[in-house]
Amino acid sequence: MAGVVHVGGDDDPFYSPHDPWNSNVTMLRYGTPPADDPSSSLAAPSSSAVSLYADDDQVRLTNTTDDNPGAARRRTLRYSASPSPLKKTGTAIKHVSQNFRRASVRVVNLASAGLERLPDVDDKKDLDETLPELAQSLPLRGRTLGFLGPTNPFRMACFNFLVHPWTEPVVLLLIILNAVILTIQSSRSLTLTDPPTVYSGYFQSWEDLALLILFVFFTLEACARICVSGLLFDPEGHTLALPTGAVEKLASPPEKPPNEPISLPFRLSIAASSALTRRNAPYLRHSWSRIDFIAILAFWASFALATAGIERSTHHIRIFRALSALRTARLLTITSGTAAILHSLKTAQPLLASVAYFVVFAMVLFSIIGVQTFKGSLRRTCVLNAVNGEAELVLDTQFCGGHLDPVFLNKTGYTTIAGTTFPDHKGYICPLGQTCREARTNPLEGVESFDTIYFSALQVVIVASANGWTPLMYSIIDSEYFVSSLFFIICLIVLNFWLINLFVAVITNTFSAIRAETKKSAFGARNLSSPLAVNDSDEDDDGWAPRHQKPHMKANPFAVIVAYTRWLFVILALASLALQATRTPTITPQQEHILYVAELAITIAFDVEILLRILAALPDWRAFFGFGFSFSSAANDKGVADNASTIAAPRRGPGPGQNWLDASLAVACSVIQIPAIQESSVYPWFTIFQLMRFYRVILVVPRMKPLLLSVFGNMYGLANMTLFLFLVNYIAALIAVQFLRGDLKADQAMNFGTLYNAFLAVYQVFSSENWTDVLYSTAGAETVFGQSAIAVLFISGWMLFANFIVLQMFIAVINENFDVAEEAKRGKQATNYWNETAAPTAGHVAWMRKLNPYRWIRARPVEVKVEALPANLVLPMQKSLVTDYSVPKAHLAGVEVPGEGRVGILGAGGGTARTGKSHFTSRSLTALQKLFAGEDKDDIPMSTLRHARTDTLGGGSGLGGDSQDEETERHLELLAAVRNEGATTHEELNDAFYERRAQKADFIRDHPSYDKTFWIFSQKNPLRKFCQKLVQPAGGQRLFGTTQSPTLYPLFQMLLLSVVIAGIVVESVANPVYRRQYVQDHGLSRYAWYDICESAFGLVFFAEFVVKIIADGFLFTPNAYVKSIWNLLDMVIMIGLLVNVTTGLIFAGGLSRFTRSLKALRALRLITLIDRMRTTFESLIILGALRIMDAAILAILYIIPYAVWGLNIFNGKMNVCNDDTVGGATTCLNEFTTTVYGDSFGFVVPRVWDNPAPSTVFSFDSFRSSLLILFEIVSLEGWIDVMNIATSITGDNSQPETNTAQINAIFFLVYNLLGAVVILTLFVSIIIGNFSSRTGSAFLTAAQREWIDLQKLFKRQRPSKRPRSRPLWSVRGWCYDRAVNKNGWWHRGMSVVFVVHIIALMTQTFSAQHVVDELRNDFFLISASIYVIDVVVRLFGLGWLSFKANGWNVFDLVVAGGSFITTLIVRFGSFGFVTQQLQKLFLVCIAFKLVERTNSLNKLFKTAVASLPIIANLIGLWAILFIFFGILFLEVFALTKWHSGENRSQNFSSLGRALVMLTFFTSGEGWNQYMHDYATVYPRCTNPEQEENSDCGSIGWAFTLFIAWNLLSMYIFVNLFTGVVVENFSYVFQVSGGSKSITRAQMRSFKTVWAEFANPKTGLLERSSFVPFFGKLSGVFEARIYPTEFSIPNILAKSKPSGDSQYTTPGRIVDGVDLNKLEKVLKEIDYPAIRKRRAIYTRLYHEASISHQGRGISFTDMLFLLAHHKLIVDRDALVLKDLVVRTETNKLVTDLVNLDRVRSLLKTISHRRRFRKYQQQRLMALEPDIPSIVVDAMPATPPSTTRDIASAGYGSAPSSPTPGRYFLPDVSLSSGTPRLQRSHKHRSDNSSMLSSDIVRSRESSISIDDPQQILHAMETSIWGDLMLEAEEEEKR
Repeated sequence: MAGVVHVGGDDDPFYSPHDPWNSNVTMLRYGTPPADDPSSSLAAPSSSAVSLYADDDQVRLTNTTDDNPGAARRRTLRYSASPSPLKKTGTAIKHVSQNFRRASVRVVNLASAGLERLPDVDDKKDLDETLPELAQSLPLRGRTLGFLGPTNPFRMACFNFLVHPWTEPVVLLLIILNAVILTIQSSRSLTLTDPPTVYSGYFQSWEDLALLILFVFFTLEACARICVSGLLFDPEGHTLALPTGAVEKLASPPEKPPNEPISLPFRLSIAASSALTRRNAPYLRHSWSRIDFIAILAFWASFALATAGIERSTHHIRIFRALSALRTARLLTITSGTAAILHSLKTAQPLLASVAYFVVFAMVLFSIIGVQTFKGSLRRTCVLNAVNGEAELVLDTQFCGGHLDPVFLNKTGYTTIAGTTFPDHKGYICPLGQTCREARTNPLEGVESFDTIYFSALQVVIVASANGWTPLMYSIIDSEYFVSSLFFIICLIVLNFWLINLFVAVITNTFSAIRAETKKSAFGARNLSSPLAVNDSDEDDDGWAPRHQKPHMKANPFAVIVAYTRWLFVILALASLALQATRTPTITPQQEHILYVAELAITIAFDVEILLRILAALPDWRAFFGFGFSFSSAANDKGVADNASTIAAPRRGPGPGQNWLDASLAVACSVIQIPAIQESSVYPWFTIFQLMRFYRVILVVPRMKPLLLSVFGNMYGLANMTLFLFLVNYIAALIAVQFLRGDLKADQAMNFGTLYNAFLAVYQVFSSENWTDVLYSTAGAETVFGQSAIAVLFISGWMLFANFIVLQMFIAVINENFDVAEEAKRGKQATNYWNETAAPTAGHVAWMRKLNPYRWIRARPVEVKVEALPANLVLPMQKSLVTDYSVPKAHLAGVEVPGEGRVGILGAGGGTARTGKSHFTSRSLTALQKLFAGEDKDDIPMSTLRHARTDTLGGGSGLGGDSQDEETERHLELLAAVRNEGATTHEELNDAFYERRAQKADFIRDHPSYDKTFWIFSQKNPLRKFCQKLVQPAGGQRLFGTTQSPTLYPLFQMLLLSVVIAGIVVESVANPVYRRQYVQDHGLSRYAWYDICESAFGLVFFAEFVVKIIADGFLFTPNAYVKSIWNLLDMVIMIGLLVNVTTGLIFAGGLSRFTRSLKALRALRLITLIDRMRTTFESLIILGALRIMDAAILAILYIIPYAVWGLNIFNGKMNVCNDDTVGGATTCLNEFTTTVYGDSFGFVVPRVWDNPAPSTVFSFDSFRSSLLILFEIVSLEGWIDVMNIATSITGDNSQPETNTAQINAIFFLVYNLLGAVVILTLFVSIIIGNFSSRTGSAFLTAAQREWIDLQKLFKRQRPSKRPRSRPLWSVRGWCYDRAVNKNGWWHRGMSVVFVVHIIALMTQTFSAQHVVDELRNDFFLISASIYVIDVVVRLFGLGWLSFKANGWNVFDLVVAGGSFITTLIVRFGSFGFVTQQLQKLFLVCIAFKLVERTNSLNKLFKTAVASLPIIANLIGLWAILFIFFGILFLEVFALTKWHSGENRSQNFSSLGRALVMLTFFTSGEGWNQYMHDYATVYPRCTNPEQEENSDCGSIGWAFTLFIAWNLLSMYIFVNLFTGVVVENFSYVFQVSGGSKSITRAQMRSFKTVWAEFANPKTGLLERSSFVPFFGKLSGVFEARIYPTEFSIPNILAKSKPSGDSQYTTPGRIVDGVDLNKLEKVLKEIDYPAIRKRRAIYTRLYHEASISHQGRGISFTDMLFLLAHHKLIVDRDALVLKDLVVRTETNKLVTDLVNLDRVRSLLKTISHRRRFRKYQQQRLMALEPDIPSIVVDAMPATPPSTTRDIASAGYGSAPSSPTPGRYFLPDVSLSSGTPRLQRSHKHRSDNSSMLSSDIVRSRESSISIDDPQQILHAMETSIWGDLMLEAEEEEKR
C-alpha cells in the first residue's frame, strides 16, 4: 500500500490506526504536533518523507513514493538494516552538540539575530545554514567609545574573541554554572537569629569566590561587546539614534502586498522587531544587554558594600546582590519553546503597556479616593480596659468607630491621638469595658493603611488581586460605615473583573495574531497543524473536535483479543483506584494485605495486556512503539506491492502514543511492587503510576475524550508554558532568596531561608492565594533592616506580573486548541447562514405535537378547486398540520404583513404587532414596551433595495423630490422592470411565511375548538379579548385573536415588576431575625403583616397565570402557555410561592427551611419580565450550559485520582494537637491553659488530637474528605494552609513542626499547576469560546474581524458640532481658536494644570499639617479657577449649542463649577460633611480630563463606554442571581450559630450582609471556611428540632448552596466577564497601530469636511453636496478622481513659463502656459490609476445617491460607504450574511453605473452628430458651389438578445476598490452572470447561493475596451432601442 498516510497518530497519544472499539470515527484536533514528526522523518531524512507538519506553512499530504528509485530503495533499506551502535552513538552526540550550540546562540546571542524560533533539532538543514555568521552580524563600523576605530588592535582582539566558535557555548556554560552556584549557595537554610548576625567582608563561603570569578569573566565579555559595538551611542553617528538610512528603513513599515486588507498591528510589530534584532546596534540598545549590564553593575556594587561591611550590618542593603542574579534570566531562552513564548510576550509589550497605563490610571484614582475617605481609619481599635489585675490590652484585630460611655451608656466617638473625643460615632461600637482609641501606628508594621498615596495604592493592588481584600474591607466597615463596602466592591468589579481582563484580551488576541502571521504556535518554534477534515454532522455539536472515517482493516488473533478485552482493563483501572480509595488511617494488616494482593494481581493483568498488544502488532513490532510506518514505498513490482499491502494493514489496538504510555505505566507499576520499594516510605508517592491508569476511565466517559484532547492536545505548547513558568518562578526565587535570605524567622512557613522555600513563596504569590501573608511578613521583617519599601515593591510587582500576565498565558495556550481553523471559518459561516435562511422552521415542543389530540381528529375542510390557481399558492398537503408555527427572528423581522404592520421580534415569548411610536401616547409607555418586550430588529439579509424606493428617495414623503431624485426613480423602475432577481428571496420568504399562516388558519377553521381556551372562551369572548390585551402570546403571533395592547400590556407588566420588587423589599425587612423578634413581641400568628404581603404577592402571580391561560390556553391551543420556556419558569415560581404561602398559613411561621427558601424564587421573575435579562440569560447561560457541564465533569474526574494519591500519602499524618507544647498523640491528653488575648485571661480546655483547621476543616483520612478538600482548593482557596500543614508533618501521631517536610509541597505544586490552573483556565477558555461562538466572532477571519472592529470605531464617532465659521469678533474669535486648537499652547497648558492637580491630590496624607492643607486647598482653588476660565473661554467661543453637543464640555461645566464652589466654601467658610465629600468628588473628577487628552486612554475609555450596554446586561443578570441566592442564604442561615469566621458584619442575618458575603465568595475568598461553619449540627448547636428557633446549620444546605454559588458565580459569571471584555475590547488592539488605522487626526479632518457641507439642521449630507464633499476628502478617505498634485491650479502652476522658457518656440506658450511643461506634467499622470479612481468615484456617487433616504446620508453611513470603497475588500471582510446584502447593493449600483454610461454615451453621440452637422454647414458655407450629399447609414435594430452592457466590460465597476485589488462588481451568490433581463426560471435550488461566483474575480469586467466596441455591444442589446429613440428625437 504505497502512498498510505496515517493522519494524527504520532501527535495523539490516544490515537489508534484502527481502534477496534471505536472503528467508526476518530478525533481530529487543532493542536501543535511536533515539527520533527517521527513518522515523517524515520523513513528517510529527505524532502519526500511523509510529514503533516513540515517546515513550510502548509500541511502537505504527499505520496510517499518518489520518482527517484534510488531514494525509494534507500528508504526500504532503512527497515531492513539498523545502524551500527557506533553510528547511533555518533549521531546522538552530534544531535546533542547541535542542540547545545543552538541553545547557546539563543541564550547568549552575540549576533542579536532574532533567533527566537530556532528549533532544537532540525535534521533537514545543516547547522551552518541556520545559525548566523558572527563575522557578518558584527561588522566593525565607526569608532566605539570615541577612540576605538575599526583597525584598532584591541577592538580587533575583542572582535576575534566574540566571533570565536566556542565563545557562545562557553558563556552559556558559565551562565548555567552561575545558576548552579547560586542554587547551591541558597540550599543551606539561613533564617533570622536573635540578635541578627552581622557579616563583614564579602567572602563567606567558596560560592562567593566562584561568583567573583564568574562575574570577572562576564565583565570582560561585556567590555568586549562594548568595544566592538559601542556602549550607547552609534559608532558612526555619535548619537542615540541609528544612522539615517537605518532609521528610515526601520521606521518604514514593510511594504504590503497590493491585495492585503487592513493589517493587524501585530504583523507590523513582528516585522519591526525582527528588523531591530538584525542589526549590530550598541550594547545598551539590546534588551538582554541592558539586563546583563544591570546585573554586572549590581554585583560589583554588592561586592564593594560587602567588602566595606555595609551590606549586612545594622541595615541590610541586599538589593544589589539580588539584582546580580538577573544574569541567569537569559536561561528563559534555553529552549526554542520558551524563547518563542518570551518573543511572543515581547511582541505584545506595546499593547500590554497601553493597557497597563489605563489600569494604573484607574488604580491611582481609587488610591486617591481611598486616601480621602479612609485615611486614619485603620488606626482605631478597641482597647480592653485594665480589670482584675490584667493590664490594659489593645485588641488589634477589632477596629472601631466609637464606644459606649461608661457613665451615660450612650454611644460616643473614639478618642483621638491628641486625647480628644471625636464628635461622631460610626462603625463598630466597643462594648462596656472597652475604649475605641486612635493609635499612632497602623496595623502590620504600618503597611496596612490608607494614610498616604503609596499605602493606599498598595491596598488597591490587594483589592485588584481579588485575594486578601475581604479582611481589609471588613476592617474598614468596622471603622467607618457598612456602606464603605461599596468602595471595595466597585474597585473589585472595575479593576479585577473588568480592566485586568484587558490583559487577557491583549494576550489572547496578540498570540492569535502571531499564530496567524507566522503559521507557528505562539508557544513554540514548531509549525501549526491544519485541520484535514471538517465534519458538520450532528455529532460535531456534541463533540469537541472534528471527526473523520477510518478504514476497517484485518487484524491478527491477538489484536482481536485486545479488542474484546478493552473494557475489562477499563474496569480493572477503575477497580485499582476504588481499592486504593478504601484506605483509612485505621486500616488493619489483613486489609492492607488484601489491598496488596489485589493491586499485584491488577498489575500482572496490565503486564499481560501489554504483551498481548505487542503480539498484536506483529510482525511489524516496531509499529507498536511508533518507530515507522508499516509500508514499503519501494514497491516496484506486484509481489513487493502485495507484500507492502499486507504489512501496511493497521493493527487493532491503541496507537503508538498510548502504547508508550501504557507500557511505561506497566513497567513502573511492576517495579514498585518489589517488596523493598513497596514497604518503603516512598511507595505512597509511587502509587501515582497506578492511579494514572484512570485516564482510561476518563476516555470512555461520553464527551470526555475530545475535551481532554482539546485541553492537553497541545502538549508541546503546554509543556513549553509549564517550563517557562518554572523558569520564571525559579529566577524570581533566586532574586528573592538573595534579597531576603536570613531576614525572616524560622517559625514562619515562607521564610526565604532556602531556595526551595523561596520558590514556594514566589509560587504562592503567583497563585495569589494568601499572597498578602508573604507581603506583610516580608515587609514587617525588613522594617528593621530598612528594606521594607523594596520588599513591598518586589512582592507586589511580582504578583502583578505573574498573576495578571503569566497566568493568563495559560488561557491563550488552551485557546490554541479551541480556536476554529482559518480554513474552516468560511465554511462554518456558510453553514450557519444556510441554517438561518434556508432551514425549515422547526417546532420547539415536540412532545406537545405527539400528544395533541387534534392530530388524530379527522378534519372536514371545505374543498375548493385550485386548478386555476398558480402553483405556488397550493398548500403542500403532506406537511404536518399541527406544529409549532413560531417563525425565527431572522424570518419574521422586517416582514410586512398586510393589514397588520411589521411583525416584531419579542424574544422567546413570541411576537407582537405594531410597536411603532405612533401607537403610544407617551414616551414612558414606549420605554416600558422596550423594557418588557424588547425592540424590533430587522435581521432579513435579503431586504431588497428595489422595494419602497419611492419612500427611500423621498418621492412619497410629501416634501417633494428634486429632479435628480425623480430621474433616478425612473431609472430604478426601469431596472426593476428588466432585472428583478433581487426581490426573489424576499418574495419567497413572504410566500413561506404566508403559507404557514394559511396552514395554521385553515387548521383552526377546520377544528373550531382548537382555538378555544378550556373549550369555553372563543376569540370573540370579551373576557378573553381583555386578557389578550394584557399579555404576550406564546409560540408566535396570534392569528385570529386580539393583539396585546400597547398601553395595557406594559402597565400590566409594570404591575408585576412592582410586585416582584415589593416582595424583595418585604423579604429584606421581614428576614428570619426580624420575624423571630416579631413573634417574641406579638406572639405566633398566621396573619402577620409580612404573611399578608406574601399572600397578596402570590395571588397576583396566580392571577397573571389565569390571565395568560384564558388569553391563549394552557396546553393544546395555537399559542398555548407551555409553548414558552419563560412561561414554564413563571409557573414554577408561582407554584413555589403558593407553596410557601399555603404552608405559612397552615403552619404558623412556616413548615421548614425548604418552604421558606421558596421565597427566593420571586427574584427570578426579574429575568422573565425584562427582555434584556431573558436574552442575556439564554445566550450566556442556557446555550453554553452543556459545555460548561462537560468541563465540570472533566474537572471532577481529574480530581479523583489526585484525591486517592493524597489519601495514600497523607492519611493519618495531618492530625494536630491543640496544645502545641506536646510531642504527639500519646501526650495529647488531659487539659491545658489557653488564653483569649495574648497572655491574658487564661482558662482551662481539654487537649484534643484532631484534624487541623487553620482556615477550614480538612483531612486526607478518607476518600470523601480528600476529594472534598481537593475540590475546595481547586478554586485556589485554602491550598496554602493545607500545604503548610503537609510540609510540617513529622511522622505518624507526631506534633507537626514548621517546614520539617517541605518535600510534601511537591504534591500541591503539581496539583495546583496541572489541576487548579488548568481547570480554571479551561472554564475561562470554554466560556470565551461559547461567547464568541454565540456572537459569531469565533468563525470570523482576520479581515472580517478587522472590519467589524472598524465598524465599532465608526459607530462611536460623532460629527463635530462646532460653528461652521470662525466668529468675526476678535475676542470671540480668540476664544474660538482656543477651543478648537487641540495642539496649541492653551490646550497644552491646561493639560499641565490637570497633571499638577493630580499630583497635588496624591500629596494628601493623614498627618495633620494645617499649613500644608491650606496651601493644598489654595492650589485646588487656583486650579479650579483656571478650569472655570477654560470652560468660560470655550463656552464663549463655541456658543452654547455647539458647546453642549460634546459630552466632555457638559462634564467640564459641572465639574469645574462644582469644584470651584465647594473648594471656595471649604477654604473660606464653614462646611459640613456633605460639602467636604462633594469637594473630594469634584476634585477627583478633574483627573478624568487626562483621559480626554491622552489618545490611548481616550480610546480605551470610549471603548469602555461603547461596551457598557452588554456589561450592564451581564451585571444586571448577575445582580438578579445575587438577590436570589442572597434570599436563599438569608432564609436558611440567618439564625445559624457563629463560628470562627463569623462576626458582627460577616454573617447572613440580613440581606445586605448576605449580598456582601456573596460578593467576596465570588472572588474565592474564604468560601470553604464559611461552608464548614454553616454545616454545624447538633450537639454543636441548640434546638435542632425547632427549625424556626434553632441556631443549627445544615450539612446538606451548606454544601449545596455554597458549592452551587461557587460554581455559578466564580467559575461561570466571573469568566463571563472575561469573555465579554475580550469580545468587546479586542477591536481597540486590532485597529490601533495598523498601517491603515484611522487616526484621530484623520477623523478630525473628516469631521471638518463633514461640518462644512452637511445640513446644520438635520445633520445629514444632501445629494447636492456630494460632489464638493468628495472633492475635499483627504487621507484614507480621499475620493477625488485626480490626485491633488494634478488638480488644474497645480498643473497651471507647474506649467508657468520660467527662465528657461525663453528658448521655447513662441507658439508653445499660450495664455501664460508653457505647453512643453504642460505636456511633461500630463505625461506624469498614471491614466490606468485615474480610470480606477474614476471607477471608485462613480460607484461611490451612485451608491450615495440611492442611500441618501431622500433627506440625505448620515455621518456614520457615509463612513461605512467610504470604508467599503476605500478600506476593505467586501469579499474578504464581510460575513456571508452581510455579503449577500452587499451583493444586491453592488448589483444595483452596477446597473446605475451602466445606465449612466448609456445616457452619457447617447448624449455623446447626439452632441457628436450635432457637431458634425455644424461642421458640414460651415463647410458648405465656405464652398457653396460644390454640392454634397451626406447619408448616414444606421444599423438595423437587432433582435432581442440576452447580452447586457456589463458583458462589454468597463474599467470602473469594482464594488469595493482597494488599492491594487479589484473584483467583479456584481458579486453574486446566484449562478451565472447578472443580466438586465429577469430570468423566468424560478430558483428552486437555494444551494446556488453558495456557488463559486462569490469569489469570482472582477478583473474580467474591468478592461477598458474601444468605445466602438461598447457602442456595438449596446446597439445589439436592449439599449439599442433607446439609441434609436434618441436619434428620432434629434431628427425632430
